[in-house]
Amino acid sequence: VGMNMKNSSDYKLLDKKVVAELAALQERNTFFRALSFWVGFKTATVWYEVAERKNGTTKWSTKSLIKYAINNVICFSYAPLHIITVIGVVFTVIGLVFAFDAIVSFFSGKAASGYPTLICIILIGFGGVMVCLGILGVYIAQIYDEVKGRPQYIIGEKIE
Repeated sequence: VGMNMKNSSDYKLLDKKVVAELAALQERNTFFRALSFWVGFKTATVWYEVAERKNGTTKWSTKSLIKYAINNVICFSYAPLHIITVIGVVFTVIGLVFAFDAIVSFFSGKAASGYPTLICIILIGFGGVMVCLGILGVYIAQIYDEVKGRPQYIIGEKIE
């Protein structure tokens, strides 16, 4: 998406227009830090130092933080789907290399019976399935984006 959220936090001062646009979104799974950048209004940074916590401890467990991170990646990125596709391509290429080696070994008379063929079928089959899952996942992600109903554009002011 190309959002630079370095030094970003959930602590923000927002204009009424930004709040109205965020409130108009119909999504249930939201990532506030990303959505506040996504709406596209002009931003400014106010630097401050975060004081150490004086009382109590954080309510965030490691498990909660991991779930939060996974949810945020899923809400704003297709990267996991592309990673699945790339893994599939890698396994397919490895399978094809093994298949080439098995064919060369067969014609040179050094082939082990059955085993190289089995490895080739498994690697190429697994790779093919992963590529198909990645492609299918991207299509489903596109449907997910449509169902979210985010507006294609947000216009800050009406030009007359």
